[in-house]
Amino acid sequence: MSKISSPPYVLLYLVLGLLNTCAQVSACNSTIYCTGELLHTVQIRKIFGHSRTFVDLKLTKSPKTVLRTFEALMTETDNNPSSVQLRGFLEKHFEDREELRYWHPTDFTPVPPIISEIKNPDLLQFAKDIINIWPKLGRKVSKDVYKNPKLYSFIYVPRGFIVPSENYKELYYWDSYWIIRGLLISKMMKTVRGMIENFLYLVVKFGYVPSGTRVYYLGRSQPPFLSWMVYDYFTATGDKAWLEQNIATVETELQYWLKKKTVTVELKGSGYTLLRYVSDKYFKGPRPESYNEDYTNAQKVPENIRELFYMQIKSAVESGWDFSSRWLVTSAAKAEFNLTDVSTTKILPVDLNAIFAAALQKTGNLRDHLGHHQSATKWWNLAEQWRDAIDNVLWDSDDGVWYDFDSRQMSRRKFFYISCASPLWAGAVEPWLVPERARYFVRYLESSGALRFPGGVPASLWHTGEQYDYPNVWPPLQAMMISALENSDCSEAKRLARHQIQLWVRAMYAGFKKYKRMFDNYNCLITGEHGSRTDYISQYGFGWTNAYTLELLQKYGSELTLD
Repeated sequence: MSKISSPPYVLLYLVLGLLNTCAQVSACNSTIYCTGELLHTVQIRKIFGHSRTFVDLKLTKSPKTVLRTFEALMTETDNNPSSVQLRGFLEKHFEDREELRYWHPTDFTPVPPIISEIKNPDLLQFAKDIINIWPKLGRKVSKDVYKNPKLYSFIYVPRGFIVPSENYKELYYWDSYWIIRGLLISKMMKTVRGMIENFLYLVVKFGYVPSGTRVYYLGRSQPPFLSWMVYDYFTATGDKAWLEQNIATVETELQYWLKKKTVTVELKGSGYTLLRYVSDKYFKGPRPESYNEDYTNAQKVPENIRELFYMQIKSAVESGWDFSSRWLVTSAAKAEFNLTDVSTTKILPVDLNAIFAAALQKTGNLRDHLGHHQSATKWWNLAEQWRDAIDNVLWDSDDGVWYDFDSRQMSRRKFFYISCASPLWAGAVEPWLVPERARYFVRYLESSGALRFPGGVPASLWHTGEQYDYPNVWPPLQAMMISALENSDCSEAKRLARHQIQLWVRAMYAGFKKYKRMFDNYNCLITGEHGSRTDYISQYGFGWTNAYTLELLQKYGSELTLD
């Protein structure tokens, strides 16, 4: 009988020789920004329009002083202060202080070599316009955050970086991977190195990379792209001295995922270890940045499972797909989306495991470049095990595609999500299997109906009203889909890739020409039209959209047209 069991941690660490080296994982312990009576009182009373506003404020006095004053207020008011009293307290003890300063990357050049490859004059100007967005998004953390860290929810990082969009107030993990790809194309090597060093700094500090640089993000990460970042930077620069200094920290992050996120599925008498998203169990309660929303939803479920609900919500956010029908194990096909049905930790996501398999392989390759062949072999062996698990657990030979796996029902989740392309994109398929898998995959895509839209391939085909569902098209997911087809040793896949590339570049150009902006997501039904995140329309951006468009212009600039 098939079953799911705890992963064999000890065996994994014996294989890697890392048993006693994993860094201590940290969750937020702030009784102001993450948990406690003050946070609860302010957020459920909706003193601010959005829960995040409060947890991004700076303290004007020490946390102890603020908490002591708040306790006195609660005593005086019999634990029921009026909104006026709460606002008065907040005005005295908090202020809206911007933690980031504008920062101009010193290695920015408006005319990098990519420009010379683009033949169409309109696309040439388009590439120049995109490249000139980078300086608008440069930021560096204020020195006061470094000097007074307890007064901020912001987590200090030492180097300048590129934010995804003007309204972003911190460094984000998986956004930054795609941004780094665009910066490498733009020949901004120093900026890339600094951004990666920020993530290495976070791993040294916490043992992993939080999803963003706020204390309330501690206890959850995002797709593990650090190895990918380092690999891409090393490939572009060949900087062995830098790599030698930092390779152990890269491995520390992989150890975190191996220790905290793995489960073993037993199918047909064999055990296969894979990853899932799961937030730190010690960080209780609602998400501080969405406290009121989570708390309100939690009232709809029995009290004894509310902490489980909070964990499932945080785990979904860790995926970056927040939110999507993908995390509903009860019925992905629901017309309505109910957050209380989210069961993220029960799902083994195909893209997470493809990303991790590639991270293991890339880390082995990096060790090999340094001449550390024994260490490289250990990572390569684990990468091979991960590819085998993906093939045996997630590949569906009947449909010819990779699906997420429901560990509660012990079955593949046979719904279209664009993440199904990730094994081919990430190189998480054994080379000798790629041509056959690609042919099946093309048939699946064509029969799914996902390719019929003029504005790109949507994240899913379920119209739930959530961001990571139909009709929204996300540039990093589009990159996965197109690259999967490009990487296939299959003529039909390559033909489809070229069609999608031409379609995507035209859509990006049309949107930019109309709005003079690059958006974080688009509408698959209307070429170049923005998706559901309308709050970003007036903002300069968007990092991952800029990056992927530049990548396509670099590769195909000599043949792309706007006809």
